Amino acid sequence: MAVENEGIWKLMQHRLGYTDDELEKFKNDPRNRKIMAKSKDLLGKTIVFEVVKSRGCNIEHKVGDKFLFSAEGYMLAHKGPKKVCPYILPAMARLVWIIQERIYEGLDPKPFFHRAHCDDVGLDCGGWGCVVFEAKVVDRV
Repeated sequence: MAVENEGIWKLMQHRLGYTDDELEKFKNDPRNRKIMAKSKDLLGKTIVFEVVKSRGCNIEHKVGDKFLFSAEGYMLAHKGPKKVCPYILPAMARLVWIIQERIYEGLDPKPFFHRAHCDDVGLDCGGWGCVVFEAKVVDRV
């Protein structure tokens, strides 16, 4: 898969802070070329993680809370709850990678296993609570 637009490569060089030699190394990796060729497919999507169950959450995440990420992988923090529990982020990060991979492969971006939970094990297992969320992929407005 070729990415012939030199402007995209220069944009990435600037964004990543690469030297010319590092950019050539980046460009010569077939995986990177494939990802860059599919990158436009990421730009039109937003990943929404919506809380579908919450019990005993110390940060007070509740059903209906939404955490938004660009499909490129960064959190749109200004569009979500003011407080974000760090123990919910690892599961979200794993799902972002899966969604990105599905987009790169031209598949439906919604994973088969689209629900996850925070790292707290809940009161019954010696923790405090548990938050379950569902991933959705929507077209960016």
